[in-house]
Amino acid sequence: MISSAHARTMAAYNRWMNERLYALCAGLPDTERKRDRGAFFKSVHGTLNHLLYGDRSWMSRFTGRDLGWRGPADELYADFASFAQRALSSIA
Repeated sequence: MISSAHARTMAAYNRWMNERLYALCAGLPDTERKRDRGAFFKSVHGTLNHLLYGDRSWMSRFTGRDLGWRGPADELYADFASFAQRALSSIA
């Protein structure tokens, strides 16, 4: 079993990396973020969607809140500004 200190350290690391990732992605035009690049989640946008879905899914397990999403294939936010704002905020 992991300690609460380890969980807090990993959560801080996750937030730090998300901040760096979204800062870099903010420099891409929307068409480039959404362009199919042949990756598993197709685009940068699709990969960000997957990461956000995973983060929120884990948080919902900790808090017991139903997110109301059907699954990881749902596009959570179509525009990047909303996407980044929600990704970098605490679970709401």
